Amino acid sequence: MRCGLAILLAVSGLALAACGGGGGGGARGESLTPAEFRQQADAICAEFEGKLNDLGSPSSVDELAEFVDKAVPIIEEGNDRLQALEPPDELADDWNKAMALQDKNLDLTHDLQDAIHASDDAKMQELVAKLDASDAESTRLARKIGLENCGQSSS
Repeated sequence: MRCGLAILLAVSGLALAACGGGGGGGARGESLTPAEFRQQADAICAEFEGKLNDLGSPSSVDELAEFVDKAVPIIEEGNDRLQALEPPDELADDWNKAMALQDKNLDLTHDLQDAIHASDDAKMQELVAKLDASDAESTRLARKIGLENCGQSSS
């Protein structure tokens, strides 16, 4: 179960690993420079990582379910903020790949939430493996884009 918790925390990172900015421009239709985009992306990652860290670390399965229930809306909000950004043209291809991965990871996180509540250990392990596999790709994309806070591996 400790591995599952690590992956859930990784998912929070994944939701932010390929992140985009917040504040001061960058919403769809506004063009950011690569430096502005990276700065805003890393700021959003730091904000949402902080929110997730504030939840603490569960030490039991019961606490894990409560943790997941609190973490998922934070991940969703972060993902929404990231999706709202328009990357500069030179980062757009990798950004679009990263955002597609984020959508997939969010779906897997919802499935993990359901599996935790159903106490379905086999399904949790399957989902943890899928999320673990996507963590490396998400981190790779974030680093390729040039993100620092967002490009940290969660493992």
